[in-house]
Amino acid sequence: MNVLIIANKMVFPALDGGSLAMQNLCEILEDLSYAVDLVAISKKNNFKSPPHPITSHHQKQVNQILFEKNMRFNFYVFIKSFLCGQSYQASRFYDTDIKNYIQKLIDKKKYPIIIFESIFTTIYFEKLKIPKSTKTILRAHNIEHKIWEDLAYNQKIKKLAFLFLAQQLKNMERTTPKNIDYIFTLSQTDNTFFQNIFPTKTYNIPVTFKIIESKFKKQEHSIFHLGAMDWKPNLEGIDWFFEKVKPLIKNSVKIYIAGKSMPPRYMHYKQKNIIVSSKVENAQKYAQNKEILFVPLLSGSGIRIKILESMSLGIPVISTSQGADGIPYTHGENILIANHPDDFANAIHRLIENKKLAQKIGENGKQLIRKHFSKKYAINKWKKIIN
Repeated sequence: MNVLIIANKMVFPALDGGSLAMQNLCEILEDLSYAVDLVAISKKNNFKSPPHPITSHHQKQVNQILFEKNMRFNFYVFIKSFLCGQSYQASRFYDTDIKNYIQKLIDKKKYPIIIFESIFTTIYFEKLKIPKSTKTILRAHNIEHKIWEDLAYNQKIKKLAFLFLAQQLKNMERTTPKNIDYIFTLSQTDNTFFQNIFPTKTYNIPVTFKIIESKFKKQEHSIFHLGAMDWKPNLEGIDWFFEKVKPLIKNSVKIYIAGKSMPPRYMHYKQKNIIVSSKVENAQKYAQNKEILFVPLLSGSGIRIKILESMSLGIPVISTSQGADGIPYTHGENILIANHPDDFANAIHRLIENKKLAQKIGENGKQLIRKHFSKKYAINKWKKIIN
């Protein structure tokens, strides 16, 4: 059978945790013998021409069609979203040419299942003519309005603007799914939010990971952060790290920071022991020779794919409680949680200096993955829901 996925970013190659989660879904669908058409809408702000389809990835069972769309701030789109009661953040993803392309696919292939990745892509839901026999799924990676509410809390000048965007998204997340057949969440925390509103059609289907025994030699005293830097919570977290935590860390610690759309201002931090990279070709290879992952998130929602991926590699993780939200962790057993600069720096020094503790945290992280994020569990749950 054919399945259509509409995604809010490029999935192949995976440049961030969201892309990895979508790749993971494609793997599950392949194991269930589905053929996947994947329409990916990616942000690219240096052109003005209408988006056109690019067949950017093709394998036996997955065909990615990529649209690159200009999403710079558009005053007309903003006013229209305000007057129509729509989310401006979601409206940026809409384009009539893309909608027409998707409609032709639907008319031609009569998909039994259509999956909307994130609330943003549901901007197409009411514009498309979808057969009644087609099952529709919203796969919610985050509670998007919560991210903007958290960001607003730490703002001064942009506080009201962020709260306005949050309210638009909140209205969308509380209303749009009522006409969609199923809601799948990646984290149990997000599942609680949607289940309170849509109790009969909300399910938690976690992202799955394989345990990988890494044989890479570790760079001594190395810590790393890897994440898309066009996602505001990552920017906020790294700003906090450089301002509050970095001054407390010993110079012997090597700090690696990487991710797409790296702001030029972070390049000014580059020193002998601070390595900043704007692009990583292979996220797993980048991580495998580092000792510790650090995740200094102060806002956000969903589940941090990078934490789970690092755990599957046996890499110990230090995170804030916000960064680890949605993961069934135990502080001191399979992760270290630190919410204040002093605690965060101390946690880094503990794992750098205590190799037995670091090994214990890494091994217990792998056990957490085996127990809660296995492919067998996710596939069996999918089969029970979609039949």
